[in-house]
Amino acid sequence: MLADTYAPTTLNGIVGNYEAIKRLKEFGEKALKNERQMPLLLYGPAGTGKTSAARALAYMFGFDIFELNASDYRDGETLKRLLMPASSAFGLFSKKQLILLDEIDELSKKFDAGSEKVILEFIKASKHPVIFTANDYWDQKISFLREHVEKVEFKRVAAEEITGLLKKIAKNEGKEIEEDLIENIARRSNGDVRSAINDLDIMIDADPELIEYIGVRDRKRQIFEVLDKIFMSRSLDASRNAVMFSDTDTDMLAKWIDENIPNRYTSAREVADAYSFLSKGSFFLEKASRTSYYGYLRYASVLMSGVAVANIGYVSMVKHYAFPQSIRFLSRTKLERNVMNAIATKLVYLLHANKVEVLNMYVPLFQIMIAKGAKEEGSESVAAFFEKVYQLSKEEVGAIAETPAIY
Repeated sequence: MLADTYAPTTLNGIVGNYEAIKRLKEFGEKALKNERQMPLLLYGPAGTGKTSAARALAYMFGFDIFELNASDYRDGETLKRLLMPASSAFGLFSKKQLILLDEIDELSKKFDAGSEKVILEFIKASKHPVIFTANDYWDQKISFLREHVEKVEFKRVAAEEITGLLKKIAKNEGKEIEEDLIENIARRSNGDVRSAINDLDIMIDADPELIEYIGVRDRKRQIFEVLDKIFMSRSLDASRNAVMFSDTDTDMLAKWIDENIPNRYTSAREVADAYSFLSKGSFFLEKASRTSYYGYLRYASVLMSGVAVANIGYVSMVKHYAFPQSIRFLSRTKLERNVMNAIATKLVYLLHANKVEVLNMYVPLFQIMIAKGAKEEGSESVAAFFEKVYQLSKEEVGAIAETPAIY
């Protein structure tokens, strides 16, 4: 992915948040001199560069990095086994380590008071610089940590700065992308740099009209991260949390999963099990839409998360995530659907049916009538008949006849 290819390797490569970057440089310089420092807690919205900055700091100052993610925060014993050896261990050739505890505010529900104690003991014992990251500094789950860290805020990045970065990436990739499209991606990212790069990745060879399906970002997890958790975690908890904390529309997420099951899973058993979970989730999605009882979405989310359980170890890491073909199809047929929606609205009262019934039941019937009538009586007679009986113009009759089965 472009976000991986262009991951910054120095703090100067981080876009925006200059005060935070200045503080990180000072932190790195003191760590090189073995000066004892309070751990940093980098906090702010997703995609603003917190984790990237911590990794870039390690690379820039020549530290090995020991990294734990939120899914590793299970219980006191697990954390103790992972953290305490790292607090005093040195890397190859006695290199200093940077210890990164990422997404500390997304702790597992199994996280307990014992884990809090281990983390505080680890902070006291660590001979290495320590950095935490969190989306929400005021989250109650990390209240125990606040007195023991120095907070460093990361803010949403200005659209102009994101635009400049996207232009550089497009140029490096040898792609000519309209400036308006790049600016549109930057605006829609809502200050989320990672999302903007991933959206550019989607749009770089796509129909520009697909931009309307990307939406405006204000999310905790970006779509590719959610898909990674679903396809690669082999953990229902991690997958379910990713789905629940994603602000991608549930129906849209189902389309992404549907499209990418064959790309990620390579064994027939994995594919079959994954589609079984997804189909059950889709049943509740449809039920929620039909009944307007959105409690069904909880069942849909859990069952969609079950796709992770289908993973038995044959996951492909080679292919990129594919954009859902169903969305591409909607983009290609947008004009036809707009025309047909206008016709359906016109026919609703005449046929005493709702728009869905007109599109799904009457339009296919009209297509048969038009084709058969044109063959037997001629196109002009058919047009005259539909104008008299259904008050449709010649152009509207032609649109019905030429529209593919898109409903």
